[in-house]
Amino acid sequence: MTTSNNISIFGIHSDAERYTWAAYCLFVLLSSLIGDTLILYASTHNVFKLNKFIVKVIQHIAVCDLVYAVTAVFPAATSLIANSWVLGDALCYGRVYTSYYIYTVGMALIAVLTTTKLLLLKYPVRCAQWTKRLGHRTCSLIYIIPLTIPAAFLIVDKNDISFDYTAYNCQHKYKADVWRKIMPIIGVITLFLPNIVILVTTIPTLKYLATAWESARRVRGSFPLQGTLTVALTATIYCIATLPVFVFYITKENPEPSLSRIQFRRIANFMSMINIMSNFYIYSLTIKSFRDFLTSRISSILSACLRIMTTSDEGDQERRGADRSITQINETSV
Repeated sequence: MTTSNNISIFGIHSDAERYTWAAYCLFVLLSSLIGDTLILYASTHNVFKLNKFIVKVIQHIAVCDLVYAVTAVFPAATSLIANSWVLGDALCYGRVYTSYYIYTVGMALIAVLTTTKLLLLKYPVRCAQWTKRLGHRTCSLIYIIPLTIPAAFLIVDKNDISFDYTAYNCQHKYKADVWRKIMPIIGVITLFLPNIVILVTTIPTLKYLATAWESARRVRGSFPLQGTLTVALTATIYCIATLPVFVFYITKENPEPSLSRIQFRRIANFMSMINIMSNFYIYSLTIKSFRDFLTSRISSILSACLRIMTTSDEGDQERRGADRSITQINETSV
């Protein structure tokens, strides 16, 4: 049976607060399921008018977001509504092994995205020849290194997993002494390096955007925002969403956590979920071809609904007309 920490200390005691977080998680879940599915559909139908390599990276990020939404966001929403873990032991362990791994992969893929865009800006002719196949191979390699996380769980202590009322999800507790030795190594490889790459490659991209914007404003011209702004916003939102988590883990933790620290950890955990749903809104805002695709699909759905309603109204009118005719015939017969 899945164990848990003390609900009286770590749990949410206000129903209004708990249901607010549950509604937030459900919004993130629906945004990811709908948005990332549309991203995958659009990318496979050549809607994105971007570099082919970047399109392939976008596809892999969307897949990671979908997996994380199902394995982490959905269990959190369910636990918040039920105020406990109700999905069983198997899903508790599956949540930890899957979501810890896939979130790290998604982080590394964002680093690939920002690095690729910076190289495209610096070497546009050479990098323009990069293909979708090369992008797929590069992304496939990214899935290998984060495998050290679930592998370490299995080797060190596969049963050190319990339900945490702070995040309202199953978490690994890292109680074994060996974690003090191997966690710094794993953390540097899977967490620190990708974040450093994202930061180092995003800053020059933002500088390029600022310079290009200033030049375009000076000559009253325009410059292509698509692609560059997309990557820059993706990286910026990621950094903002993960900053509280980073601050939490680098600050010293007391043996007896205070209520403020518990609340801060909860906020940091839920805030990191923004990464899962933000890409759909970023692409809708910055990529015109994707925005046109969404507009056309919405128009088609509205037109279909209107036709159905019109057909239904015409059918009702015909039935009412037929009923009146039958009534008139019966009255004449009488």
